[in-house]
Amino acid sequence: MPGKKAERRALLQGLLQEQKRRLWNELRQELFGNNSEQLHNQFDYAMDVAEQGLLDMLADTELKVADIHREELTRMEEAERKFQAGSYGVCEECGTEISEARLAVAPFAPCCVSCQALREKSIYPPQAKY
Repeated sequence: MPGKKAERRALLQGLLQEQKRRLWNELRQELFGNNSEQLHNQFDYAMDVAEQGLLDMLADTELKVADIHREELTRMEEAERKFQAGSYGVCEECGTEISEARLAVAPFAPCCVSCQALREKSIYPPQAKY
């Protein structure tokens, strides 16, 4: 059994590191990539109000995407703290191990699928039918 725990711990650590690396690369690309440079070059040309509005919207979208990546990285930092404490991959609600498949998709998931469904059900209660 200890070998299986060590194997799971190594697998989870790899998942965390790969996801964090991917998020940092996406954030760097979003902030410093070619799209940003091309977008900023567009400001050098005279344009009408509609074109300016479109460029403003694209700039705002890039900033929002970068903010989403920053939030995900913050969640990854929390997952790494849990990993160091030995509580990563354990459901916060029921205490069972979260499946590797779930953690591969959402490495910072705090709950198993069943408990997450219960959390979401309480947040979004069924609507009354009329």
